[in-house]
Amino acid sequence: MTQAELAADVARRLGIVAHPAVTQIAEAVALFAPLGWAMCDRWHQAGTIRVLRLAAKGAEPAAIDEAITEVWNSDNQALLRHAAAPIRRWSNSHYPFKQVLWDRVALIEKAIEHHLAGAYEASIPIILAQIDGMSRDLTGQSFFSKANADPYLDDATLAGMEENLPVVRRVFSENVDESGNFGLVSRHGVLHGRDLGYATRVNSTKTIVLVAALAEYFPRIADDAGARLHRLHEEAVAGSAELDHAGRLIDDRHIPELLNFAYDFDTEYLNAVLLRPGPFDAHKTLVQVAGKHNLDPDDFTAGQDHAGCWWHYTVPAGQTLGYAARPTTSTERRHPDVWRWDATERPSVPPWTDSTGWRSDDDFPRSPNWERDPVI
Repeated sequence: MTQAELAADVARRLGIVAHPAVTQIAEAVALFAPLGWAMCDRWHQAGTIRVLRLAAKGAEPAAIDEAITEVWNSDNQALLRHAAAPIRRWSNSHYPFKQVLWDRVALIEKAIEHHLAGAYEASIPIILAQIDGMSRDLTGQSFFSKANADPYLDDATLAGMEENLPVVRRVFSENVDESGNFGLVSRHGVLHGRDLGYATRVNSTKTIVLVAALAEYFPRIADDAGARLHRLHEEAVAGSAELDHAGRLIDDRHIPELLNFAYDFDTEYLNAVLLRPGPFDAHKTLVQVAGKHNLDPDDFTAGQDHAGCWWHYTVPAGQTLGYAARPTTSTERRHPDVWRWDATERPSVPPWTDSTGWRSDDDFPRSPNWERDPVI
């Protein structure tokens, strides 16, 4: 998609095609980015139009800054508050990396609470530090580094438009070589203690809006990074016969995928039993859910009878994990009766025929390999 086509698409999504002053969204990017405002698909439609009309009347940069800040903190405050939320959806292939991303979001959301309380001296450095760390994890260099070779351009997002993030990055990367009250949004000035006047509502809002733009730009890169880390992890643990402190397999190849498969299969069974009573096709569900998690359905052993359904799967380390479920027989819960299998041998019958080796979900904790951290 060309820049002109992308600009037209952006204008369509913002609903501003009909107004002659704002038909070219690229003009908006050219206006806002040099001030440190990173555009993305989460900008408020009517508020953006108001600011562009204000600019068309010759408003000074300071007035434009204040106008955009007001839009984000009033009309668009819900999206401001949740600017980092999309990051939680990134990189489902490697739990440790996923956890790092979630921990970053928690810090950013805490910083946004500081912002909403007017504590800009706290919100700005916290967010700049997390953008720094996140971009290093994903590209190998800080977003603010002049040596960072990532062009921050793509043909799929507003954030990746030419003259958007690259220009904004220059604003946030401005050198501040002396101490003083400059009021800049420079990462160098803030985190190196040079700019003593950084703590403003405008600058704090700009840093949060930058998070929203990066949350739009980075998903593919984050997914690739998680997949690479997962491959490296699997290469490192392959063939290990050791157990960790909790008795779980060190060689956990296929286990994260299998636990996510089990969660989705269990959800499908629960919905079938409680929300849409009727025949449940265990084999069809298994094939559909296995494909979602890059597991081969032919590697599963599964069964179904008048009572319920079950499956088991042997991971590369030789351990077999299994699942069985039937409609509840409990007078205290509506959720189906569920059992798990975690052993070197394979189950031969479902637990309602012979429960030996099966462990009910009513018992806690479950077996070691079923108690791993899931990939959310």
